[in-house]
Amino acid sequence: MSLVDMMKEAALDVIGTTNPVTWTYGTVVKSKPLEIYVHAKLTLLEEFLDVAESLTRHDRIVSIDYEYPKEWEKNDIGDEPKNAVSSRRDIGSAETVPYEEFKMKYAKLTFEDGLKINDKVILVRMQGGRKFLVADRYKEGKDIWSYPSEK
Repeated sequence: MSLVDMMKEAALDVIGTTNPVTWTYGTVVKSKPLEIYVHAKLTLLEEFLDVAESLTRHDRIVSIDYEYPKEWEKNDIGDEPKNAVSSRRDIGSAETVPYEEFKMKYAKLTFEDGLKINDKVILVRMQGGRKFLVADRYKEGKDIWSYPSEK
């Protein structure tokens, strides 16, 4: 065996014994406290999980620049063309009136969509294998363009 082959083998041994970062899939089985099922021999409890902020209740500052009517082509926002829709109603007014233009700068939005039972998630196992990062939700190929209101 050459010196180069021995060095390659030693490097692979080191990587194998240090449990490098890997990723896997899981399913949320309990949301509070958080539990994620990985396989028959591994269900992760909250103390072994770190969760990306986007999967928790969190605030964001946004600006809205809206015009009506506005048509979005299919390649602009997803799987099919969409028309911008808005309405406003003054208290005591009988009908809704669409906005023609609306601008709001630095509005605070609170995202409430935390992890729920049956959410499929991508997990990243930290080096050493004791902690997992819940990186994101995912959908299987057949469900990519299905939305809750369509089910």
